[in-house]
Amino acid sequence: MLGACVAILVTATQAAPAAEDLQHEGTVAVGPDGNGWVAARFPTTVGGDNVTYYFDVSAEKGIKALGVTLNGEVVLRTATLSPGERTQVILNLVGTSDNEIMVSAEGTRGAVARFAVVAVSGSE
Repeated sequence: MLGACVAILVTATQAAPAAEDLQHEGTVAVGPDGNGWVAARFPTTVGGDNVTYYFDVSAEKGIKALGVTLNGEVVLRTATLSPGERTQVILNLVGTSDNEIMVSAEGTRGAVARFAVVAVSGSE
């Protein structure tokens, strides 16, 4: 009986799972010259004190380097990507100016990197 009470107490005190909201997603493909880039603008749609923003990327084998500039700041520049790489970023406040992102890639012709900017609310 005591074991059941402890299990209920532990379950009740665990934090709620984090919620993720997509802010922007895209792809960048490497062209015939070994380079590729894409630029976009997007609004911040989720904000608050308990929100953290991340840039997520997954890349094919042929991507050799990736660079990301967000709102004029370099947020990622890497020659080696970990699977499911996630980098914390800062977005403009909700209701203000759009965010500007530029993603560049180097690698084998036709290789693609997929990316997203997400807002994570709550605890992880």
